Amino acid sequence: MPMLYWKSTCTTCRDVRSALRARDPSLAEKNYSKEPLTVEEIRVLIPAAGGVATLLNTTHEIAKARGWKASPPDAETFAVEAAKEVNLLRRPILLVGDRAWVHKACLDAPL
Repeated sequence: MPMLYWKSTCTTCRDVRSALRARDPSLAEKNYSKEPLTVEEIRVLIPAAGGVATLLNTTHEIAKARGWKASPPDAETFAVEAAKEVNLLRRPILLVGDRAWVHKACLDAPL
């Protein structure tokens, strides 16, 4: 079953969520501003999205300070850090099977 990971304070997340729920009202979802993602959930999302660079919010202060835009961290470092600071994740994220779509690309995913 598809799973939408979104943040209720994010306008893009709310817009994408509304569009996806119109297509599939039974869409499973997790609002990670209220229930943070676990390291394990992020470990699953990384390869599904095609790697850390796809999921990394390069505008976040931690990413900027560590130079991650030019050189993203390894998957384990990112999973641990993103579990502590969810704003390191680009959002929303839609996981369908073993593939993830990020940001507005979620609208292109098959449900």
